[in-house]
Amino acid sequence: MMETDAPSLVGGFDDKVIDATTCYRALLEAMSNPATVLSLPVSIEAPHGLLAGTAAVLLTLADMDTPVWLAPECDTPAARAYLRFHAGCPIVEELERAVFAVMSVERDLGATREFALGSAEYPDRSATIILESEMLIEDEGPLFSGPGIKEPRRFCVDEQPSSLWMHVAANNALFPRGVDWIFTSHTQLAALPRTTKIEV
Repeated sequence: MMETDAPSLVGGFDDKVIDATTCYRALLEAMSNPATVLSLPVSIEAPHGLLAGTAAVLLTLADMDTPVWLAPECDTPAARAYLRFHAGCPIVEELERAVFAVMSVERDLGATREFALGSAEYPDRSATIILESEMLIEDEGPLFSGPGIKEPRRFCVDEQPSSLWMHVAANNALFPRGVDWIFTSHTQLAALPRTTKIEV
Protein backbone atom coordinates (compact mmCIF):
# COMPACT_ATOMS: atom_id res chain seq x y z
CA MET A 1 0.00 0.00 0.00
CA MET A 2 1.35 3.43 -0.92
CA GLU A 3 2.00 5.72 2.03
CA THR A 4 0.81 9.31 1.96
CA ASP A 5 1.72 12.42 3.92
CA ALA A 6 -1.81 13.79 3.63
CA PRO A 7 -3.29 14.61 7.06
CA SER A 8 -6.15 12.48 8.32
CA LEU A 9 -9.40 14.43 8.21
CA VAL A 10 -11.47 14.62 11.38
CA GLY A 11 -15.21 15.10 11.28
CA GLY A 12 -17.02 18.43 11.42
CA PHE A 13 -20.46 19.02 12.90
CA ASP A 14 -22.54 15.90 13.57
CA ASP A 15 -25.56 17.68 12.10
CA LYS A 16 -24.35 20.52 9.91
CA VAL A 17 -27.58 22.53 9.92
CA ILE A 18 -28.63 22.10 13.54
CA ASP A 19 -25.12 22.46 15.00
CA ALA A 20 -24.30 25.50 12.87
CA THR A 21 -27.58 27.13 13.89
CA THR A 22 -26.93 26.39 17.55
CA CYS A 23 -23.41 27.84 17.34
CA TYR A 24 -24.64 30.89 15.46
CA ARG A 25 -27.11 31.65 18.24
CA ALA A 26 -24.34 31.26 20.81
CA LEU A 27 -22.11 33.66 18.87
CA LEU A 28 -24.95 36.19 18.64
CA GLU A 29 -25.40 35.91 22.40
CA ALA A 30 -21.65 36.37 22.95
CA MET A 31 -21.59 39.47 20.75
CA SER A 32 -24.73 40.86 22.39
CA ASN A 33 -23.33 40.27 25.89
CA PRO A 34 -19.64 41.16 25.61
CA ALA A 35 -17.11 39.74 28.09
CA THR A 36 -19.54 36.96 29.05
CA VAL A 37 -18.13 33.43 28.97
CA LEU A 38 -20.46 30.90 27.33
CA SER A 39 -20.18 27.14 27.12
CA LEU A 40 -19.58 25.78 23.64
CA PRO A 41 -23.06 24.48 22.71
CA VAL A 42 -21.87 21.54 20.57
CA SER A 43 -19.36 18.74 20.84
CA ILE A 44 -16.90 18.85 17.98
CA GLU A 45 -13.57 17.24 17.15
CA ALA A 46 -10.97 19.78 16.14
CA PRO A 47 -7.93 19.17 13.94
CA HIS A 48 -4.37 19.56 15.17
CA GLY A 49 -3.67 23.30 15.35
CA LEU A 50 -7.16 24.45 16.30
CA LEU A 51 -9.17 24.31 19.52
CA ALA A 52 -12.72 22.97 19.47
CA GLY A 53 -14.19 26.44 20.05
CA THR A 54 -12.30 27.81 17.05
CA ALA A 55 -13.36 24.93 14.83
CA ALA A 56 -17.01 25.50 15.77
CA VAL A 57 -16.81 29.25 15.09
CA LEU A 58 -15.22 28.78 11.68
CA LEU A 59 -17.59 26.00 10.61
CA THR A 60 -20.43 28.35 11.55
CA LEU A 61 -19.20 31.59 10.00
CA ALA A 62 -16.59 30.82 7.34
CA ASP A 63 -17.33 29.94 3.73
CA MET A 64 -15.86 30.35 0.26
CA ASP A 65 -16.26 34.14 0.45
CA THR A 66 -14.47 34.59 3.80
CA PRO A 67 -10.68 34.19 3.58
CA VAL A 68 -9.06 32.88 6.76
CA TRP A 69 -5.55 33.64 8.01
CA LEU A 70 -3.89 31.19 10.38
CA ALA A 71 -1.03 32.21 12.66
CA PRO A 72 1.98 29.86 12.49
CA GLU A 73 1.01 28.03 15.69
CA CYS A 74 -2.43 27.26 14.20
CA ASP A 75 -1.36 26.73 10.59
CA THR A 76 -1.05 22.96 10.30
CA PRO A 77 -1.77 20.69 7.32
CA ALA A 78 -4.60 19.15 9.33
CA ALA A 79 -6.17 22.56 10.07
CA ARG A 80 -5.94 23.63 6.43
CA ALA A 81 -7.46 20.39 5.16
CA TYR A 82 -10.24 20.56 7.77
CA LEU A 83 -11.26 24.12 6.92
CA ARG A 84 -11.09 23.62 3.18
CA PHE A 85 -13.20 20.47 3.33
CA HIS A 86 -15.77 21.41 5.98
CA ALA A 87 -16.04 25.19 5.45
CA GLY A 88 -14.75 25.65 1.89
CA CYS A 89 -12.90 28.80 2.94
CA PRO A 90 -9.68 29.96 1.31
CA ILE A 91 -6.59 30.09 3.53
CA VAL A 92 -4.60 33.26 2.82
CA GLU A 93 -1.09 34.42 3.63
CA GLU A 94 -1.79 38.17 3.41
CA LEU A 95 -3.12 39.54 6.69
CA GLU A 96 -5.00 42.39 5.02
CA ARG A 97 -7.14 39.92 3.01
CA ALA A 98 -8.39 37.97 6.01
CA VAL A 99 -12.03 38.14 7.08
CA PHE A 100 -11.19 35.83 9.99
CA ALA A 101 -7.78 35.52 11.65
CA VAL A 102 -6.90 32.76 14.09
CA MET A 103 -4.06 32.98 16.60
CA SER A 104 -3.03 31.99 20.08
CA VAL A 105 -3.53 34.58 22.80
CA GLU A 106 0.13 34.05 23.73
CA ARG A 107 1.58 35.33 20.46
CA ASP A 108 2.69 38.88 19.66
CA LEU A 109 -0.52 40.74 18.84
CA GLY A 110 1.24 43.61 17.10
CA ALA A 111 0.15 42.07 13.80
CA THR A 112 -3.46 42.99 14.58
CA ARG A 113 -2.77 46.44 13.12
CA GLU A 114 -2.23 44.82 9.72
CA PHE A 115 -5.69 43.29 9.42
CA ALA A 116 -8.54 45.06 7.65
CA LEU A 117 -9.93 47.74 9.95
CA GLY A 118 -12.78 48.95 7.77
CA SER A 119 -13.25 52.54 6.69
CA ALA A 120 -15.37 55.50 7.76
CA GLU A 121 -17.79 54.68 4.91
CA TYR A 122 -17.70 50.89 5.40
CA PRO A 123 -16.67 50.10 8.98
CA ASP A 124 -18.09 46.59 8.61
CA ARG A 125 -15.36 45.69 6.11
CA SER A 126 -13.00 44.66 8.85
CA ALA A 127 -11.57 41.43 10.17
CA THR A 128 -12.67 39.34 13.12
CA ILE A 129 -9.82 37.99 15.21
CA ILE A 130 -10.28 34.63 16.91
CA LEU A 131 -7.97 34.31 19.91
CA GLU A 132 -7.38 30.85 21.35
CA SER A 133 -6.73 30.25 25.05
CA GLU A 134 -6.80 27.25 27.36
CA MET A 135 -9.43 28.94 29.53
CA LEU A 136 -11.72 31.98 29.49
CA ILE A 137 -12.35 33.51 32.90
CA GLU A 138 -15.19 35.71 34.17
CA ASP A 139 -15.01 38.10 37.13
CA GLU A 140 -11.25 38.61 36.81
CA GLY A 141 -9.15 40.99 34.75
CA PRO A 142 -9.98 44.46 33.41
CA LEU A 143 -13.42 46.05 33.48
CA PHE A 144 -15.51 46.19 30.33
CA SER A 145 -18.50 48.41 29.59
CA GLY A 146 -20.59 49.51 26.64
CA PRO A 147 -23.57 48.24 24.63
CA GLY A 148 -24.90 44.93 25.97
CA ILE A 149 -23.27 45.40 29.40
CA LYS A 150 -25.72 46.67 32.02
CA GLU A 151 -23.09 46.82 34.76
CA PRO A 152 -19.33 46.84 34.05
CA ARG A 153 -17.98 43.30 34.14
CA ARG A 154 -14.54 41.71 34.31
CA PHE A 155 -13.11 39.23 31.85
CA CYS A 156 -9.71 37.69 31.20
CA VAL A 157 -8.09 34.69 29.58
CA ASP A 158 -5.54 32.16 30.73
CA GLU A 159 -1.86 32.84 29.92
CA GLN A 160 -2.58 36.27 28.45
CA PRO A 161 0.34 38.56 27.62
CA SER A 162 0.46 41.95 29.34
CA SER A 163 0.02 43.64 25.96
CA LEU A 164 -3.32 42.00 25.12
CA TRP A 165 -5.59 44.62 26.69
CA MET A 166 -3.44 47.45 25.33
CA HIS A 167 -4.18 46.15 21.82
CA VAL A 168 -7.88 45.83 22.64
CA ALA A 169 -7.94 49.41 23.97
CA ALA A 170 -6.06 50.74 20.92
CA ASN A 171 -8.55 48.98 18.65
CA ASN A 172 -11.48 50.46 20.55
CA ALA A 173 -10.07 53.94 20.01
CA LEU A 174 -10.52 53.43 16.24
CA PHE A 175 -14.32 53.09 16.52
CA PRO A 176 -16.35 52.88 14.30
CA ARG A 177 -13.41 51.23 12.55
CA GLY A 178 -11.51 48.33 14.08
CA VAL A 179 -11.62 44.57 14.43
CA ASP A 180 -14.01 42.46 16.49
CA TRP A 181 -12.65 39.83 18.90
CA ILE A 182 -13.88 36.29 19.53
CA PHE A 183 -12.20 34.28 22.27
CA THR A 184 -12.27 30.49 22.21
CA SER A 185 -11.09 27.60 24.34
CA HIS A 186 -11.71 23.85 24.18
CA THR A 187 -15.21 24.31 25.63
CA GLN A 188 -15.94 28.07 25.80
CA LEU A 189 -16.74 31.18 23.77
CA ALA A 190 -16.68 34.90 24.51
CA ALA A 191 -16.60 38.07 22.42
CA LEU A 192 -15.56 41.70 22.54
CA PRO A 193 -17.07 43.68 19.67
CA ARG A 194 -15.35 46.94 18.82
CA THR A 195 -18.09 48.85 20.67
CA THR A 196 -16.92 47.44 24.01
CA LYS A 197 -14.82 49.77 26.15
CA ILE A 198 -12.03 48.56 28.39
CA GLU A 199 -10.49 50.03 31.52
CA VAL A 200 -6.88 48.82 31.47
